[in-house]
Amino acid sequence: MPLPWLQIVQLMPTILDVSRELLKRTRNTPSKTSVTSLPVRSDGGVDILEARIVALEENERRQAELVSHMAEQLAQLTAAATVLHRQVKRLIAGQVAASVIALVALLIAITR
Repeated sequence: MPLPWLQIVQLMPTILDVSRELLKRTRNTPSKTSVTSLPVRSDGGVDILEARIVALEENERRQAELVSHMAEQLAQLTAAATVLHRQVKRLIAGQVAASVIALVALLIAITR
């Protein structure tokens, strides 16, 4: 299945903005008011929940960084694909011009 490069190139600024916003949100540590309102259990359950919440927040932050890096790499890839597309167009135009010149030279050589 071919990649829809035109759509990817058109949506790249939006993808980068969204990934940067996601990364910004995860870097801001949320307040612990929701954790402190939990009932304290005698076996230290709140401490376990706090540790799990911190681990989940860290995991979310790492995932946001990963998404941001992937979006930046995709932006670089689409820029490279755009440049390659332009170069292919130029090469095709050059090949057409060279073919026309070769045909004209061949016709001149045959008519003499």
